[in-house]
Amino acid sequence: MAVDTASYAVLVVEDNPDIVVSLQDLLIHDGYAVHTATSCAQALAHLHAHRFNAVLLDVTLPDGDGLTLLGTIQQLDPHLPVIIVTASTATEKTVGSLSRGAYAYLTKPYHREELRQTLRRAIGVKELAVKAQQAEHLLTESEHRFRSLVESASDAIVVADGRGTIVSHNRSAATMFGYPHDGLLGQPLTILMPVRFRDRHLAGLARVETTGVSRLIGSAVELQGIKKDGTEFPIELSLATWKTGGGNFYSGIIRDISQRKQIEETLRRSERLLKDIIDNSTAVIYVKGADGRYILTNRRFQELFHLTAGQIAGRTDHDLFPPKIAEVFSANDRQVLDRNGPAEYDETAPHPDGLHHYISIKFPLCDDTGGPYAVCGISTDITERKRIGDHLRTNEERIQHALGSARIGIWDWNLRTDRCYWSPIAHDLLGDPAGSGLISRQDFLARIHPDDRPSILAALRLADSTSQGEIAFEHRVRRPDGTLRWLAWSGHIIHDETGRASRIVGTVQAHTPPGR
Repeated sequence: MAVDTASYAVLVVEDNPDIVVSLQDLLIHDGYAVHTATSCAQALAHLHAHRFNAVLLDVTLPDGDGLTLLGTIQQLDPHLPVIIVTASTATEKTVGSLSRGAYAYLTKPYHREELRQTLRRAIGVKELAVKAQQAEHLLTESEHRFRSLVESASDAIVVADGRGTIVSHNRSAATMFGYPHDGLLGQPLTILMPVRFRDRHLAGLARVETTGVSRLIGSAVELQGIKKDGTEFPIELSLATWKTGGGNFYSGIIRDISQRKQIEETLRRSERLLKDIIDNSTAVIYVKGADGRYILTNRRFQELFHLTAGQIAGRTDHDLFPPKIAEVFSANDRQVLDRNGPAEYDETAPHPDGLHHYISIKFPLCDDTGGPYAVCGISTDITERKRIGDHLRTNEERIQHALGSARIGIWDWNLRTDRCYWSPIAHDLLGDPAGSGLISRQDFLARIHPDDRPSILAALRLADSTSQGEIAFEHRVRRPDGTLRWLAWSGHIIHDETGRASRIVGTVQAHTPPGR
């Protein structure tokens, strides 16, 4: 139940000045009116002079025992919730304080958020308890104001007697469980829970009635509720109990957490989806924090380096790889963090069969402020690709050397653009200066002896239209020194998907026709 803290006063009974200051800061910040006492005497003076909604009580005070003061407080105001805040772990001081009427206990050092929530529940639940007791007699004006507060709550609030019968509930409770207004009054609490949990609930209720001990009192737990139509849904329950002349009563604040569970499940599915994607990738994927420690690795990383996720998490590259390689990895990561932008690197990593070459794409992961807090890397093994590339380059060099020794030129004619590439030897055979660029069909014909041009032009036209795969022709060229040279050309015609000739690739060399 939401509590408007601005209208509530809290008495802090504590003799440690540091804790007093800390509690004052916390409670004043939350909107409470705060009074402090460092002894039993001062606490009693405050209790006689002011009205409080809750008391935070230390059990060890300079002039008496806090548990004794607890009994006095109950005599002065039976409905005033007292939360024990103690450094002691003795059962008498902790669990024992509950049997003496304390609402809850917190051990020092206390958790600030736990204290906040416990105090809010104490005020809300105990005020609801007052309402339940007053409902057995006559409603007063203060009860009407309290009822307005309860009815305005978005959480369901339900009060039951020691037999587990619902004696009061707010409108939100009826709406949440699908009942009409006041439709839950007189019904057993078990009507709000699935059948499979009812026996356990009844056994727990009997235990509390017999021993006064419950594992759920004073804490928030997640359970399953059931609507009138049989629909189950997840709930969060905060439970409290108190005694009256008519017996024990129980109050519960219930929150529908269906939406929260749906969001959590959506997040879990997204996490599973992402994990499945990265674990089934053939690339090596990893995330390292700004301190260089591994946060996440995929299955490929673990398989390649024969490590489990647990063996990798929290370690650095220097823990996993040889120093020189680790330093390269770290330097590249630092560069990505410093520039706060993606980058591509050539990296090597040791494998059982030697060093492997990788192309690594690395990029920063940023927080809400845009600052990088980690580096994600996706590394692809290009060792085999590099080996093939080196092999092709070696073969190409061999071919170039062989062609150069035989004075054979290479040509590649794009019939679509009518542009032709000639190797340096082809240019030399035609008598062109070194470094000449691409030429056109007209440029080529201009280099041919005039008497040979008609036959060459016919051969090229035939290549454009033929479905055959080969072409051959020869002609004369006049070199810059005035001499004539015969050249023999052979080429392979390449056709596109429609069957149309698109390119001719072949060789050219000096040629002496028979009989000349």
